[in-house]
Amino acid sequence: MAVHRFSVIQGGAPDQEPGRWTTEIVRPSEIGEADIAGWRALLARAAEASVLADPDVLLTLAQHCARGQLLRLLLVRQGSEGGRILRGVLPLRVPGGLWPRGATHPWSLPLIGTCAPVIEAARAGAVLRAVLDDLAADDRRIETLRLAGLAPAGPLAAALAEAAAGAGRRLSLRPREDRSAPPRLSPDPLPRAPTSLERVREPHHVRDAVERFLALDASGPGACLLDDPPVATAFRVVVRRFAHRREACIDLVRRDGAVIAAAIHLGPPGRDRVWRRAGLSLAGAQSPPQPGLTLEAELSLTRAGRREPVARPIAPTALRAR
Repeated sequence: MAVHRFSVIQGGAPDQEPGRWTTEIVRPSEIGEADIAGWRALLARAAEASVLADPDVLLTLAQHCARGQLLRLLLVRQGSEGGRILRGVLPLRVPGGLWPRGATHPWSLPLIGTCAPVIEAARAGAVLRAVLDDLAADDRRIETLRLAGLAPAGPLAAALAEAAAGAGRRLSLRPREDRSAPPRLSPDPLPRAPTSLERVREPHHVRDAVERFLALDASGPGACLLDDPPVATAFRVVVRRFAHRREACIDLVRRDGAVIAAAIHLGPPGRDRVWRRAGLSLAGAQSPPQPGLTLEAELSLTRAGRREPVARPIAPTALRAR
């Protein structure tokens, strides 16, 4: 895979500096530790992101649950050779085959659904312009960029519309229902009765707590995580990696010694979110969140009035990825 360089002009905005930008498309298994650390740091600066965009989630699921998809990561960096900063990470499925041509799509994976891009809020416009110039190159043979999981009236949708208009490319934004990994609960609420809550945080106890969760999940009606061994394996690995970072906890609710309800939390204390639930719903507890609306973007990489992809204004360098 080639590393492409661009000179991104910020439209004269005084608060955003021009700089040397590079883009690179890599396989999930090729991303290095420095970029993983940069990705995790980028989440704190991202325009729109959740804990499920963490590399410990996406890279684990890509390893175990790709299921034949050609999964790639488009990395956007800014800076010199000695100090490049990761400004954007786009999980994309690319066209394949001997003569690849067509559309890129966002990753769609078990447990999390469609993967949204992770783009720095303060430089969203510059990142998206670099992405569009890279993907529109003739050697990429990509005609359409599709993204999903964008917040309606959010900063990424606005930046994408501005970048498309500035480059003369057609953009459509459509609402879609977000059905990513809804909690799985028994329809019968737990009657008010004496129960105990155990909150498991210590990494060496999390492994056993995950198995209790999976057993409870399997005892309910319908499909369960253990029905799909690769998904169950990925689930275990994700929770274990977050626990190692002290960013996972498991709530186990017991009655008469038996676990009757459980929840998996991911994220730093105070900013964690419930990822999965199993067992009975607690009486008086908050109802599971309903699927929300997000935007799906489809952007033509062909300028209006032309049929062929737009040539990149600056040719790629001879630098090659590993």
